[in-house]
Amino acid sequence: MALAVRKPVRRGAWLLSCFLIVAVAGALGSRWLLPQSAKPDSRKLQLPTEQKASGDERKPEPYTVSSIDMPHTILITGELKAARSRDIVVPRIRSGFGSSVTFLAAEGSTVKQGERILEFDASALLSQKAEAERRLDEAKLKIEKTKADLEVQRADLLVALADAEGSLKVADLYGKIPKELQPANQYQKYQLDLEKAILARDKAKEKLANLEASVPAQMALVEIDKNQAEIDLKKMEGDLALLSIDAPQDGIIIYGDNWASSRKVQVGDSLFPGMIAMTLPDLSSMQVVGFVYDTELRYLSPGMVCDMSLDAVPGKTWRGRIASLTSVASRKGFATQHKVFRAVVQPETVELSRWKPGMTVRVEIPVSLASNVIAIPREYLGIDRLGRYYVLKGTDTKRATVQMVQVGVFSNRTVQIKSGLTSGDKILEIRSAPEAKS
Repeated sequence: MALAVRKPVRRGAWLLSCFLIVAVAGALGSRWLLPQSAKPDSRKLQLPTEQKASGDERKPEPYTVSSIDMPHTILITGELKAARSRDIVVPRIRSGFGSSVTFLAAEGSTVKQGERILEFDASALLSQKAEAERRLDEAKLKIEKTKADLEVQRADLLVALADAEGSLKVADLYGKIPKELQPANQYQKYQLDLEKAILARDKAKEKLANLEASVPAQMALVEIDKNQAEIDLKKMEGDLALLSIDAPQDGIIIYGDNWASSRKVQVGDSLFPGMIAMTLPDLSSMQVVGFVYDTELRYLSPGMVCDMSLDAVPGKTWRGRIASLTSVASRKGFATQHKVFRAVVQPETVELSRWKPGMTVRVEIPVSLASNVIAIPREYLGIDRLGRYYVLKGTDTKRATVQMVQVGVFSNRTVQIKSGLTSGDKILEIRSAPEAKS
């Protein structure tokens, strides 16, 4: 049998093939394996990252800088409020300090004059009223008892006076017996008895007169207690009447603000005298109350025309005018320190069928920030990490240069350029915000 002869392996050819494969792979991957030091110089312009330009991609068109007017629309967000309304305040109870709410008419409901809209807890006053009635009854009983006691005393004094007068008559009879008809000592005794009887009668008369003179004073003394009890009772009844409030006019119920809890008034709240529990607005006097920041106040003045729109009624606008602007700033709310100025806008027409107090209103006021100034669209302005404004000056993104500029006022779409650009310069739009490096 013939044996197969194995051919020797050519080790040199195998090594050469491996070397060629490694060389080709290194040549192809070198473009992705550049070290960090091989990146472009960071001092050059960093253009926005975009997709690779295709053959049909439209070249960005430069904007030609020119002098223009800068119209601007100031937006004020406010709410509908009535210029005239009746405030329902917490009553001042003479026999108490705080009042707890037990009943509130539903907010937003329409009420007629005379309907019950608000009630406060009267349990404490009812207890005090019962105590005042008890004291009044006791005072009346005391008056009747005093009258009876005085009458009894007067009757006793009358009896005593009658006895004294009877004794005086007897003593007078004995005193008139002639001195010659009786012994001297007997005569002196009768005369002494007569004098005693006269003194006893005079004393009885004096006591009766003193009693009759003191009757008005004693009755007045007990009448004071009765009168005080009647006054206290009338106070209680008056306070109880204040705790139940009826609508003084037709209107819509709007709850007041409970500043102690930073929310609307609710049933169960303990309110202090003078606080506004609710209001009844006069719907025919509806107006918009909003707030303006100090940066926009200088562009506004009373009488300026504006357009109003309601979030609840989309697609519909109304015409109005600025009625007033406050000259003193105030805090917009309890939870913020921002200062704002109050603006009142008076609508030309009022639609009661659509307008309700508290609705959110957007007021747009067209103004002119500047005239005939260098201004560019806002999308052509960039800002670097240091907060500096710049533009891309040129007509080609590859050759555009970073130009630092000084800005002025901003409108809704444009921004004023105070320095850095002149009329006729060409700038490119900044799609992202590249950082300009010095």
